[in-house]
Amino acid sequence: MKYYFLLFAFLISSAVVRPSIAFDLMSFFGFDLDKEESLDDMSNKANEDKVSTLDEDTPLAQKEVAGGVSLTASRPFRAPEYAGQEKALGYDENIFIIPKGMENQVAFWRTVYSKYTTDQGVLHDTENLNIVYMDIDFKDFNVDQNLSYRRRERRKQKFVDEKKKEIQQILLKLDKVGSEEGLNDLELKIWRMFQGINEPNKFKEAAQKGRIRFQLGQRDRMQSAIFFSGRYLEDMERIFREAGLPIELVRLVFVESSFNVLARSKVGASGLWQIMRNTARPYKMVSKAVDLRNHPLSATKLAAQLMKDNYNLLRDWPLAITGYNHGPTGVRKLTEKYKTREIVELVQNVSSRRSFGFASRNFYACFLAVLEIEKNANTYFQKVVWSKPLGLEEIKIPISVTYKDLLTWFDGDDQKAQVFNPHINKYSSRKAISIPAKTIIAIPKDRYDQALISLARGTFVYAKNFGPNIKGPSENSGPELKSGDSSR
Repeated sequence: MKYYFLLFAFLISSAVVRPSIAFDLMSFFGFDLDKEESLDDMSNKANEDKVSTLDEDTPLAQKEVAGGVSLTASRPFRAPEYAGQEKALGYDENIFIIPKGMENQVAFWRTVYSKYTTDQGVLHDTENLNIVYMDIDFKDFNVDQNLSYRRRERRKQKFVDEKKKEIQQILLKLDKVGSEEGLNDLELKIWRMFQGINEPNKFKEAAQKGRIRFQLGQRDRMQSAIFFSGRYLEDMERIFREAGLPIELVRLVFVESSFNVLARSKVGASGLWQIMRNTARPYKMVSKAVDLRNHPLSATKLAAQLMKDNYNLLRDWPLAITGYNHGPTGVRKLTEKYKTREIVELVQNVSSRRSFGFASRNFYACFLAVLEIEKNANTYFQKVVWSKPLGLEEIKIPISVTYKDLLTWFDGDDQKAQVFNPHINKYSSRKAISIPAKTIIAIPKDRYDQALISLARGTFVYAKNFGPNIKGPSENSGPELKSGDSSR
């Protein structure tokens, strides 16, 4: 027993330093890690991944967005039209141009969103985004069908760890040399990347923990996000126009969730706009059965209010947008502390930039990158289409129902029910929590009559058992939604 305890302690300490070491040791000592895979996959599916582009170190893979082309057909993509916004709050035609000094940041994120796919990535310096040490390619790992999901991810993590270590060792070596003489190709490449940086101990500083970061590519994710935006974008623009706000702001959803309506983050942010529970609490948007942070239009109305509040506090859109990530009060305090309202000075000044995390420093640059890419999507991508809106009807239910009752209107398809009703807490089906009366429920149009009759009778059965007056799925509607369907 004593030896097992010591082994366990050693594994925990190893995981903290380098997770891949712990995984290898556990396999060596006979722990069958794949036995936990089903539980791990269940957790991932229960909490649909919101892999933020701006995480301190992005994960090495992203799951498919639920609700692909089999749920809705495609339609022609419409490039955004921003004219006629003269009366929008704080607006002028040059408000969202790239500010001088932020060109390298925006160029980096433009490349992430338009060049590298989710099978690829880069290792880069977190302080100087024009320093990209090397490209990373996971294609060989991803095509190996003999590897389980978890084992594949462990090998990818080990590969990235090894490459980070290699770069770190090179930086420490360069810290001790005085010229290019005797350097190999990679060492010489890195040496020249730093030639324009006149900071003391620049190589040693760049080798410190947290400075070498992995960024997963987003090209296919961005193209998929443009497809899914077709379901919601026009309604979102209408809400922002009615609120008197620039409709460019709606493009923050590309950064926050890639228009994944089931996006949930590990820190508690939720929905297309990734709103935190504490932010929504004053608006009474969250209950045991219903979470309106996940309702596309309810969340958009709240996001519009938050953005308006941010601007009224900060009187500047770059600052207000950064405040959506960092918190508006925090941004205001930084402007007062460092006596500047210029976003570039705040995020790049040696002193003030340390008050921001990596995400907050890059949030506005990321927004500008997706703004440009979506506007010129036909230039960046070979085939760009929008999804048609979801074919749904909304009903304010007159009585409380269970999640199991709701599923009868979706032929038992749990994932389809979630895509139509992301605001309904699916855990209510496990905990027998009723969806209260007066809740808005979205149902497929071809199940509208069935739902009305079910609610009137108080009995819930599947369409095939309902009788001849209830229409089944249209033969032209395409196959039922399957887990993992994607527009890619």
